[in-house]
Order: sequence, then structure tokens, then C-alpha cells
Amino acid sequence: MEVMEVESEATDVYSKNLAKEAGDLMEACAQPSDDPTFLQCGACDQIVCPECCKRVCGRLYGSDISNSIASQIGYDLLKQGYRIRGTTRSVESADALLKGAYSPYARRVEILQVPDITSEGAFDQAVKGQEIQPKVDPDIGTTAIIHTASPISYALTSWSSTVDVAIAGAISILNSALNHANPRLGSFVLTSSFAACTDPQAPLPKTFTENDWNTWAEAKAKSKDFEELDDNAKGRVLYPASKTAAERAVWEWREKRKVSKDTGAELPPFAVSSINPTIVVGPPLQPPPDPRQINMTLQTAWAMISGTICSFLAELWAPLLLSAIPRVGQLDHVPRATPTAAYISNYDVSRMHVYAALHPSECNGHRYLLAAGRAPPQALADVLRKIRPQWKDRIPMGEPGNGYVEGYTWVEGGVTIECERAKRALGGGEWMGFEQCVKETVEALEKHYRAFL
Repeated sequence: MEVMEVESEATDVYSKNLAKEAGDLMEACAQPSDDPTFLQCGACDQIVCPECCKRVCGRLYGSDISNSIASQIGYDLLKQGYRIRGTTRSVESADALLKGAYSPYARRVEILQVPDITSEGAFDQAVKGQEIQPKVDPDIGTTAIIHTASPISYALTSWSSTVDVAIAGAISILNSALNHANPRLGSFVLTSSFAACTDPQAPLPKTFTENDWNTWAEAKAKSKDFEELDDNAKGRVLYPASKTAAERAVWEWREKRKVSKDTGAELPPFAVSSINPTIVVGPPLQPPPDPRQINMTLQTAWAMISGTICSFLAELWAPLLLSAIPRVGQLDHVPRATPTAAYISNYDVSRMHVYAALHPSECNGHRYLLAAGRAPPQALADVLRKIRPQWKDRIPMGEPGNGYVEGYTWVEGGVTIECERAKRALGGGEWMGFEQCVKETVEALEKHYRAFL
């Protein structure tokens, strides 16, 4: 009984908060109060314009809210006035985010714990959302699901811990969305990867587009000689295999449900799209307390500026056990470049996710490749030495200027990634530049990890 009373009280407070936020937005709304498009919303009970109501009463759901991409997406949505609900394997892991970057928007954030994303029904409660429907227009308060949760570690070396988990997590949340989300759900956006599109054995020059699929990783992971690989090599195969298999499973799930045999209605009743970024660079929104916990794509930058790079990293762009690596002086080795060595800023990745979530009709059925240009680890070392000359004894020299061109554009005769669909969606313009990404990353790492430098 006490629980029921608490829930009732919480619901009342929630409704009051909605009404207050709707009122706050309306004060700043440019539309006249007698606009004929204004409607009464059943959630906040206010007479509001459709756009204001969508922001306040709609809830956008994101899986694994504490990871670097999801946290940035959530932050950008919150700044635009939307409500978000995020899941995490442990509620405690989101504490720093709620007390830090999300703190000004805390009353519009809800965190749910989903310990095992692979179990059927794991996301049922998370996707249900607000049960109250708008009284007039069912499109008011349209919600979206952005699924970013997936195993991202080269340290995972088995099919079951990577590919099976990625597929099961994606299908689990899709089934939950289909069976339990309210009718206002408009979009399902999958965070995939360029790893699901690339082919390192493709003859050069090669231009990759949204029509390209990775055809080698899954086959390699299933081959007889896979078990003969060392753990590092296995990780380099299983990561792209998991991203490819999970995204393909999502599209196959959608294809099987295009038309209902019983009613002839199109299913699923929400848009499906995927975002396929290359290596994501840029400052973490909320860095973890210990640099050993930073995400994989930031570890190379941290290793360079902290002087902890080692021969192991030179062979593999992968997690470092920094506590086991002594600080060293002048370094001459730079991590080996991936075949593509393409980058995109976390800000641009977030922008594309938000756009796809809020434009279901336009984005339905599409993949969006994201790449700003080529910037291998040598480019990172060169930029770091340029912007932090006081650390020149820590940052490896390598071969300055090798493997990339001025402006970090595509190298003639090499790999090019076609991203025109994403650029058109976002209104044209340029992606954030590599040097700006590095500068902001270094500033963030300096601020949070000064004691380690």
C-alpha cells in the first residue's frame, strides 16, 4: 500500500511538473496564444502549440544512457527541451551524469536499470512511456527510441560475448517497442558503425556508400582458423562482426514485419533507421573518475598526452591497462592506422541521431554514414604536439605528416566515404574539424585528470 501511495503522489508531482514546463515554454513561444493549431494535451492538461507539447510531454528513450554517444545525444535533446528516459546496466553508473552535465535538466530525466539487454522483455517497461494520450491529436508527444547499447571492446574474444549479445539486444528492444510502446512511438534509431559497411580487402581506390556491407568479418569469425588467432586479432574480427550482424538483424526484423497478413497494415508502426559513424572523436560529456575507464576511442589520445603509450597499443587501437604501464619519456612509436582511419566528431554523431529520431518519415529505412575525413593516429600525435608543445617529451614523434593530407580530407587513390545523405539531412555545411575535436578533447582530459598528468 505504501508503494501505491508513493506512485500516486509521484504521478501527481509529475503532472504538475509537466504543466509548469509547458507553461514555461509557452511564455517563450513565438506563436500567438489564439493560434487555431493549439490543442489541449492529455498529459500536461495545457492548451499548447504542438511543438511545445512534443518537447515537454514526449519522451525520447535511449539505451545505455551512460555511454559516450548516448550521453551526448541525451544532453542535446535536453537542451532542446525534450524529456528523456535512459537505461543502464547499473543505475549507479549514471549518477555522475545526473549530478554533472544533466543536473540542470534533472526533472526531465528518468533512468531505468536493465542489467541484461539480451533477455526477452528486458526493455518492456522502458519503452512503455507515458500512458496518457493527447486528447485531440495523437501525434502530439511523439516519442523515439535510440538504441546505442552494444558490446564495444576488443577485449571480448568470443562470438557469444559479442555477436550474440549485439543481435539479442537489438531484437529484444525492437520486440518491446512493437508490443509495448504506446502509439506515439515514431522512430527507432540504431547506433551502428561504419564497421558494418567496410571491407579492408577492397581494391583501391574505393568509395564506400550506404549500400556497402561488411562481408568478411562474420565469415572470418566463423572460419576454422579463427580459433588460431590471438585474443587481440579475435577482437579486431568480432567487433565489426557484431556491428554488422546486429544491424543486419534489425533490417531483417523490419522487412519481415512490413505488412501484416491479418490486417494488411504496414508494420512496424514506427520508422527504423541506422547511424553508421566512423571513429568517434571529441570530448566526453561526463568523463569517468578514473582515466582507465575512458572509452576505447579516447584511450589513444590519453595514452599520448599522459606518456603511457606502449608497444601493445602500437599494434592495436584497443583498451589500455594504464595502471600496469609505467610513465616513459620520449616516445617514437605511434599506433598503427586502421585501413580507413576516418573520424567524425561526437557532436555530429549526436546531431544525426537527434535528426533521425525527430524526422521519422524522412529517415525511415535509411542508413546514414558519418565521416569527416581521414585522421590516423599520426595526425593525432602531430596535432597534440602542436597544441601542447610543453608535453613534447611525452607525445610520440612517429613520422610527422605521414598517412594523411592537409585538412584531413580523403587521400587520393585511397578510401573515400560518401556521406551526402547525412549532410543533406543536417542542412549541408561542414563537419567539425579534426583539430577542433582534438583541442576540446585535450581540454576536457586536462580538466578532469590533472592529477594523472
